Amino acid sequence: MVRRLLALTLLVIAATAVAGCGDKEATVSVGESEAIYVTLGDLQYQVQMSRQLNPADAGDSDLLAGIDPLDASLGTEDLWFGVWVRAFNSSDQIARTADDFKIVDTRGEEFTPVAVDGSNKLVFREAPVLADGGQYPNPNSAAANLPTTGAILIFKLPRSSLDYRPLELEIGSSAVPDEMASVTLDV
Repeated sequence: MVRRLLALTLLVIAATAVAGCGDKEATVSVGESEAIYVTLGDLQYQVQMSRQLNPADAGDSDLLAGIDPLDASLGTEDLWFGVWVRAFNSSDQIARTADDFKIVDTRGEEFTPVAVDGSNKLVFREAPVLADGGQYPNPNSAAANLPTTGAILIFKLPRSSLDYRPLELEIGSSAVPDEMASVTLDV
């Protein structure tokens, strides 16, 4: 009887400890792969996919539409690279998406997205994300309804940067200047 009472008491203590731990969510700001959600401010970001873009491919050429003419030509040693990103808001207030992205290679070389005009509806842009489960891109948008389900960041990279992997996508926001999140890209 005493053993049963002792076992029951230990079981209640263990269940209480586990239940107490379940209320805490870990904040992850560094993702070791594209599947990991990382947090920056009130938003969680997920890289859906990253890959080299082929301007001769009909689908990829649509993704590259609207690039500033000053950035539109590739040198012989350059390539287009796309990173598809989604953002989620689980807070109780509207939050703005990040406005500072860069890819960093293992040498510390940094690359920022190229400028794209408003004609390209698939590109990631700073925008408000509704509270309580809001997401960007909007679930009814073209970007959210592609197989990638994210908005694209377009980078012009030197081919040599692929020799200095892993590449990291760093995410920053002027709304939270002292914080940063990063994701290792699956290149």
